[in-house]
Amino acid sequence: MTDYTLKRKITESAIKYARQKGIRIIYDTVTSGFTCTLYNRNVTTFSFRYRSKLTGKRPTVKIGRYPTVSPDEARVMAKSMATGLSQGVEPRLVEEAAKESERRKEEQRRREDASIIQTFLETVYRPHKARMKRGQEDLDRIERHFKPWYRKRMTELTKSDVTRWHHGLEKNGLAFLTIKRSYDVLQNMLNMAAEEKFISENPIKGIRLKKPIAGDDHGIDIIRSRRALTDNEVVGLFRGLEFYTQDRKDMRRRSRTKKSNRHLPDWDHLTYVDYVVPAILVIYYAGFRPGDVYGLRWENVNFQTKIITKVIEKTAHHSTRPTSFPISERLLEVLRIWWDENGRSNTGYVFPSPRTGRRLSSGALGRRPWPIIKKLGSLDPDLDLYTLRHNFASQLIMSGADLMTVMKLMGHRDIATTIDHYGHLTTEHLRLALGALDTPE
Repeated sequence: MTDYTLKRKITESAIKYARQKGIRIIYDTVTSGFTCTLYNRNVTTFSFRYRSKLTGKRPTVKIGRYPTVSPDEARVMAKSMATGLSQGVEPRLVEEAAKESERRKEEQRRREDASIIQTFLETVYRPHKARMKRGQEDLDRIERHFKPWYRKRMTELTKSDVTRWHHGLEKNGLAFLTIKRSYDVLQNMLNMAAEEKFISENPIKGIRLKKPIAGDDHGIDIIRSRRALTDNEVVGLFRGLEFYTQDRKDMRRRSRTKKSNRHLPDWDHLTYVDYVVPAILVIYYAGFRPGDVYGLRWENVNFQTKIITKVIEKTAHHSTRPTSFPISERLLEVLRIWWDENGRSNTGYVFPSPRTGRRLSSGALGRRPWPIIKKLGSLDPDLDLYTLRHNFASQLIMSGADLMTVMKLMGHRDIATTIDHYGHLTTEHLRLALGALDTPE
């Protein structure tokens, strides 16, 4: 299109004429500064151009598109801008103020939409948590325990909501610490929403969960839960692990009889068919928390020095200083076999997810495999996987190890935790020592 200009009163006929002649800009002869610009593809816009008294420049303010806005309507708006300009009101500033106002309104609408728990979770909190090592575990907690609240606005949450939620989970048999961990994740999400200005403040900030009233047996139950496995339980544990492996091998053998499954690897020659048995044995022989087993990497394992060196995940927010743990001969054998049967890699997770190759999810052992192993080993259905860690500490103490040694091997941050959890196990040793006073020489 030839770059011609035309001075004429802007009308529909003038626009048609300009389009036919290849004219690009029409300067209106009635209202100073009112222009019409013709672009390719029949796009035509009205504008108002003026000289700014503030900057000395000649900004252009868009009025609208033809034919959505007629020439007469555009001229009225241009005259209004000219009148405002004579009164010291800059059209460009008015335009920018209008855009800013609309932007703020849109931002406010977006934040109001995001104040709905599910919307904030999916658009803001999930991407934030996805970057963190244990982020998926926290997201799973919200999904598991707060889904009924998804359509609520965060600002609508009250103390009564928290109380009813707490009592409901208690009735379903969840432990207080489990409930509290999920509640802490919710509080973290609400605090983030407040910090990012999606809500003015966390509506349940300062509301704490009340611990269950401790009856006469409450303290005894806690002590009993931190104990060594009985001889029968140890036998049942290893029987369950053996039967689990054998069942998996039998299933694979049957699958491979089908023509469509003959490509599947043969497991008959393997000691461990998957991560379940060796991972549980790491908890049993090293006393690791499940989270530290999931996060264990081959870079942490030194077969020559027989030492595992890693940052304890539970206390990583306090200190990223790695801790060294000696590897017993039995655990060394477990890890060597698993390493040998899985490609002898020197990097990556020791127990990666079979599906993703990444870190195992938080329920990779406890949700399905552990109940199966308990059933196969005729163990108490209520026996917690974490009891294997307590067994490790209990066996150390009953073998004569001092609490400071136990603290280091358990990865506790301070001796007070060790004393609080396992100090009761030393009472029997003290009683035996005092018993010597009862026997005259």
